Amino acid sequence: MTRRVVVAFRSLRKEFPCVVYLICALGALVPSGVTARGQEIPDVQCQVEDYAITAKSKVQVVVLRDPGHEQEARFDLKHGGTLVSLRYRGNELIYAHGSGANIQMYAIRAGHEKELEGLSPYWSSFNPSQGGESMQVPATTAGVACNADLSFRAFAMMVDSAVDNSFQTEPLLGVWAGRVSNNFPPGYSTPYSIETVASWVANPGKAPRYYLRLDQSVVNVRPEQSRQLQWFLTGAAPWEYEFGKGSPENCNTKTPCTSSSATAFVAGRYRDHEGTDGVAAVVPSANWSTSRAYVLWDANFDTMLYPGYSSVVRNRTFATVLDHPLEGLSAFRFSWYICSGSWKQTKAFADGLGR
Repeated sequence: MTRRVVVAFRSLRKEFPCVVYLICALGALVPSGVTARGQEIPDVQCQVEDYAITAKSKVQVVVLRDPGHEQEARFDLKHGGTLVSLRYRGNELIYAHGSGANIQMYAIRAGHEKELEGLSPYWSSFNPSQGGESMQVPATTAGVACNADLSFRAFAMMVDSAVDNSFQTEPLLGVWAGRVSNNFPPGYSTPYSIETVASWVANPGKAPRYYLRLDQSVVNVRPEQSRQLQWFLTGAAPWEYEFGKGSPENCNTKTPCTSSSATAFVAGRYRDHEGTDGVAAVVPSANWSTSRAYVLWDANFDTMLYPGYSSVVRNRTFATVLDHPLEGLSAFRFSWYICSGSWKQTKAFADGLGR
């Protein structure tokens, strides 16, 4: 700024201070994406809308659309940035009343209390969750960024959906909307943060032309290593998607596989036995280095608590389950895909990931 301009500006500020304040205020309203003082202001705005989870409950969601204009994906900002809706040519493929693609982790505690005799070990587990709640405390989404409606990034803190049934040494009370949980029992948080990056990748099978990719990082902010964790990468389809499919077929709870058994694990739900219309989750195995992995096409939490009983939740939950520890002060990064359309194309896509 030249000396003459500086003098003129000082004179203007002295005689007409309101005009100067107005000029400064207008300068602060420079639209995103334009150049200010020689530096481009990044445009990370997201397309958002209110979305009805139930007839009485709405959440704000971020909306993505694939480049082929065939699919719309919606991510729930109240519940950790989880996928809550995926529509292919207008048809809803996700349960749409809760988390449709979610990370759940379980650290099994071998409880010896008399009350736990004969019960599922998940009753007393530590359960960090991205899309669940802990006594009405959801996983807090702290920040988001988007590239138009093509990609989405969210950062959140996971909650303990098991409400500290595992009796953690240093538990964290949950906080929601600036208030500590005052329920009884209270809700609990965890020392795990999660970042989700959602984007679209081309489908070689062409129908649909794109699949939804989720790149996620889970960070343990404490120095202590976690116990061995079971990672559930889950999806949830509407109730009418009654036919489950998984690959490899021999990877189940009784005969688990290793991460070297296949290039990817696949679990999904379909309207018909042939698998012509549905949704599946594809989990590449490369990063996991696990000695125990399997697929489930009935992964509702209540059926895990009460084996042999039917779920009271009207959705079809499926999952790939992998054992993996989480070191202290470290992150674990992995990718997976939510694939709409036919089982045949999804399976071909999964098989091609290792080539």
